Amino acid sequence: MAIRGSYAKGIAKRAEILDVALEVFATEGYRGTSLRKVASLCNLSLAGVMHYFESKEDLLVQILRRRDDANTIAGTTEEQEDAFAAALGRGPSEPGLVALYVTMAAAAANPEHPAAAYFQERNAKLMELSVDSYYKDKHQPGAEELDYFRAMARVILAAADGLQLRWLVDPSVDVAGDIKLLTKATRESMSLKLMEWAPASE
Repeated sequence: MAIRGSYAKGIAKRAEILDVALEVFATEGYRGTSLRKVASLCNLSLAGVMHYFESKEDLLVQILRRRDDANTIAGTTEEQEDAFAAALGRGPSEPGLVALYVTMAAAAANPEHPAAAYFQERNAKLMELSVDSYYKDKHQPGAEELDYFRAMARVILAAADGLQLRWLVDPSVDVAGDIKLLTKATRESMSLKLMEWAPASE
């Protein structure tokens, strides 16, 4: 059923605020982004923006959450790797988003910052998706296997974060290509480890 009335208007206004906030961040940076400026550009009062978002930090984190919702990662291990690399490869067309992601990643070092919960949830979700896809239709992994796989997943996530930072400094960096190479090497390494563990797993 189509969404109508004030609810639909609220969804549209929220999306507009997110779009405008990203534009402001892309041109003005973190310090130059304020709720008042975003409110003015959206023809809203400060209270009007805060009806949707608790703070500037909350607003910026919600931009990242919306991006994640749009970049659904599912399917087999290989399909997930391709989707993950493709999402990272959109950086040149979304420089403001990349800059925002890197800025919020640094802010997440403060456990009180709204970005901290976002990155914890995001990383946990990506790791869980990786484990589920890799072991789907396979044997039940042991503790050693899971520890190894999760360590490899952490390396990939850390590399993705680092490559996005490098891309901001040097746009010639092929973030998607580098991540594809790393995920392929990781998958091959995992396959070799599984061969070692196979006798104990049977």
